[in-house]
Amino acid sequence: MSRELVIRGVPRGLALDAWWFGNEVSSDGPVLPNGGTLATPGARRRLIVLLALVVLADVLFWRHAPGVSLALFAFAVFAAVAIGRPIRDVWRPAVLVALAALPVIDYAQPLSVVFLFAGLVAAVAWLHPATTTGVASIGARMVTLALSLPVRGLRDLVQCSRSDGLALRRGLPLRDVWLAWGFPLGGTLVLLTLLTDANPVLEDWLVQALDLQVDWLEGTETVLFWCGTALIVWPFIAPPSGDPAKLRLPAMSRRPGLGLNPASVLRALVLFNGLLAVQTIMDATLLWGGAAMPDGMSYAEYAHRGAYPLVITALLAGAFALAARPFLDENRWLRPLMMLWLLQNVALCVSSALRLELYVTAYGLTYLRIYVMIWIGLVAVGLCLTAWQIWWRRPNGWLLVRCAALAVGVLYASAFVNFAAIIAHQNLRNDRPVDWDYIAALPDTASAEIAAARLDGVPGMDYVAAPYPVTEGWRDWGFRRWRVARNMARMIQNDPAQ
Repeated sequence: MSRELVIRGVPRGLALDAWWFGNEVSSDGPVLPNGGTLATPGARRRLIVLLALVVLADVLFWRHAPGVSLALFAFAVFAAVAIGRPIRDVWRPAVLVALAALPVIDYAQPLSVVFLFAGLVAAVAWLHPATTTGVASIGARMVTLALSLPVRGLRDLVQCSRSDGLALRRGLPLRDVWLAWGFPLGGTLVLLTLLTDANPVLEDWLVQALDLQVDWLEGTETVLFWCGTALIVWPFIAPPSGDPAKLRLPAMSRRPGLGLNPASVLRALVLFNGLLAVQTIMDATLLWGGAAMPDGMSYAEYAHRGAYPLVITALLAGAFALAARPFLDENRWLRPLMMLWLLQNVALCVSSALRLELYVTAYGLTYLRIYVMIWIGLVAVGLCLTAWQIWWRRPNGWLLVRCAALAVGVLYASAFVNFAAIIAHQNLRNDRPVDWDYIAALPDTASAEIAAARLDGVPGMDYVAAPYPVTEGWRDWGFRRWRVARNMARMIQNDPAQ
């Protein structure tokens, strides 16, 4: 039986030059993170894909407003990662990317961009091979990938530059150049920037001496854009090796330091329920029963003062319910009192919604008031889920998954809602003073409602314009703005005054 001959102490330079003896003893260049070297086919393919994606980003985004181009770039990144993989492993993540791209195709806004980014990260994490499977494992890889942006690219670049095989010329590794000139040149640039900012004469002399032109500055911005894009894209096409530890949900435990015990929980529930009952009776008398307000207080003021604090109260009620859960089996009255406590807090959410509706009727609708109304609904449903979990003794993971799915589902649906048009319609079609500055500040997605109000003869419409949504090209196209523009064109065509 033959044995492999191993010679200790072979110089690294000789080892690097011995690649032609065989693959087992070779090193074709500086080792890249995630395996491979600059000379291996896998590493070369990643660099080519990275360059192609940077060029595509330049075509799609540079000097152009975002729109459907964001979805196209996300599809390109996913395709670059998925290429060569079996179709059975790709189609589910591909569906996820498509669903995540729908909101940004409808309208490019921060919420839709967040969904697109999260969907792309989740899909790439789903594709990444791992020793464990399941939602928790995919979530762990997703968090690892998201946290590596864009630090991972910088770290890999530094690690690659530390290899002796990456040299500007023979005998001069890039690592030595970096160590010798990195700090001096970087410090000189920082110092020069500060001095030119403090000394206009020096700045003017420097500009004249180097003959800096606008085109040169634009070229510098382009290079920075390419570098930034490469740093963001690199972790997607070269995901970290290994499989992060499976996420574990923390088990519910007793917290004696918080002063919670069966006796204290029982007394707290009695007091809390009694105090909340007083609030519920007052709301029912004033808001539903039509009782007279105290002198100097209107329904709108009463509604405004209570809408937001009551939502916070309901959130604290849910936190208290979770903290007190380990003690509910110590006394036969604790579980029914907890159910009553949660039920009263749901009623509190309904009261908050009614207060907010009265305030909107008096002062108009805004983005913040819409968001608060949605949040009130989420809190109310979350409290109901908490009651169900406690009553049927479900684990914490059961509640966490359903609350997260509820929040993501509501946010996803909200990404397709034209809130600007709703606000314009609600504020212009009611007999109340209109905040024309707020209406004028709405985006062009509200233009169709503003134009319709002008055609219907709503008074005061001369204070606000209805700009026609214009897209500069196919890159910034969005379905919502296209739909608004189509409705406005139809109204202009049917307007007798035209």
